[in-house]
Amino acid sequence: MGAVKHALLEVEDFVSGCLQEGRTLNQTIRDAKEEHDKPTSSNPYLLDANFIEDKYYQFRGQRWERCF
Repeated sequence: MGAVKHALLEVEDFVSGCLQEGRTLNQTIRDAKEEHDKPTSSNPYLLDANFIEDKYYQFRGQRWERCF
């Protein structure tokens, strides 16, 4: 798998996990920045607040649809 695709999937997994924990969008963005700042992380997409917001609402919408 390409490095970019892997990095994007990592962000999707991160956002999904935050939603499962009941984190808000702002908390998710802040947590992603903290995750990026760890010495073991090299994923620049964790700093892309717009991408994180898009994924957050995409996954949140999927969860909402399953309730009905």
